[in-house]
Amino acid sequence: MTQLRILTPVVVDFYAVPGAALRDPEAHARFWAERQPALDELLPRLVPPVPADVAGPAPLAATSPAPAGTPPVVVLKHTRPRSSLNLYRTISEHAAERTLHVLTGTLRPEHLAECSADLLWAGIVEISFRLYDHGLMLLELLAEVDPWLAGPADELPVRLDGLQARAVELGEEAAREVVRRYLDPVLALLREADRDEEVLRAATPADDPVTAEYGETLWVTRSLVVDPSAPGAEMMTRHWLKDVVISGDHRPPADRLLDGEADHLVRWLNYLFLDRAGAGGRMLPGDPFRDQWEALRYAQVFYGVLERVDARLSKILADSAAAGSRWELEQLRGHLTRLSQRAELIIMERQDLSKYLKRAVRVEMDAILDFWDYEKLLEQPVMFKVELCGRRLAELAARRTARSAMFTDLILLGIAMTSILGTALAVTEFGRSIATDPEMAVYDLGRSSLVAWVASQPADAILVTSGVVSALLVIVYLFFRRDRST
Repeated sequence: MTQLRILTPVVVDFYAVPGAALRDPEAHARFWAERQPALDELLPRLVPPVPADVAGPAPLAATSPAPAGTPPVVVLKHTRPRSSLNLYRTISEHAAERTLHVLTGTLRPEHLAECSADLLWAGIVEISFRLYDHGLMLLELLAEVDPWLAGPADELPVRLDGLQARAVELGEEAAREVVRRYLDPVLALLREADRDEEVLRAATPADDPVTAEYGETLWVTRSLVVDPSAPGAEMMTRHWLKDVVISGDHRPPADRLLDGEADHLVRWLNYLFLDRAGAGGRMLPGDPFRDQWEALRYAQVFYGVLERVDARLSKILADSAAAGSRWELEQLRGHLTRLSQRAELIIMERQDLSKYLKRAVRVEMDAILDFWDYEKLLEQPVMFKVELCGRRLAELAARRTARSAMFTDLILLGIAMTSILGTALAVTEFGRSIATDPEMAVYDLGRSSLVAWVASQPADAILVTSGVVSALLVIVYLFFRRDRST
């Protein structure tokens, strides 16, 4: 039996309030636990109606133990307070008491009405999703693909290529419907119970361009679970991994599997597991590849969320080049602050999680991320862009401050020029009034020769002198401003 397991990270509108679980663990756990009953009542209403006149091949999932008409299942995970005491009680499981994801969902094919029906969809036996912080959901689909691959052996490569293309399409279709039909109403219910934003961030405004990304996949990975004793297993293995390259190993990657050096290969988008035990691709606890699959989930999450931060930072850099108004600068600064905090949280969460993971899972996760050059291609560029964005916004703010300071200087210079003229005219008028009005002279203890001289000057001379003094002030201002700018 050959199975295909699809794993795709999906962009969603879910961001937890940073540190909420640490500030008040009891209240945080209570919030999640109290939402489960309302969630169980909501889910049956979200299932699409099945037209009575629709007939077609029943999906293989119909043979599973679940009865017909079973509603979707969503289980909230953060329902117990987190504790940092008495950990590492066993080395065969994770030491962390709380999962990285906040909820899990399980669906059946009849719960999705918008996926194109074909041999791949007819073979679906499992649909599940997990919601993570920082705006990411992992969607998983498991399908039996023997009917798709049946046919002459020489046509197997063509059918494998068609299977890969169809898997990508199905991942995109299912992701959009899962987010729109199920996840969005679930998040709306949770936000309705958290209007003060103590646990969840508010929904992104509808006019924000980023909302167009919600429900879209970042990429679609294809994991082929192959029985090595099945006919065509070697050809299937070689063709599925033909585009995978391993640095430092000149042999084709498929040789490592076929020679017995490894039983799985998780490198880049097309993955392969040799199922010698016949456990299948459900990746249940105790299955041969359970640890490797968990490691792949974690690797996809950390790569996906940091990739989104990297893309948003690039956009801020582009926007900062065209920002002109103070409002635009303040808006960009707010985005940069939030993204910087989120990038630091993602990096810290990976480091924190690594302490508590089962050793086999951690080793596999680190190996996957190292092969993807996670630190070189994402962590380092993200921190560099954070610093670069900060410098760019500081530069723009300094430029606007300098421009505002120049306007202030010009206003003050204009006031000074008018004050010089006004003072000169006032002194002239005062001197002439004293000379001609005896009643005002009694208040003057002595005639000022300076006031008398100014009063004796013609008005034109006063105006010209005031203009010359003002021009000298302008020259002095320009001199010192040029010296300051250099």
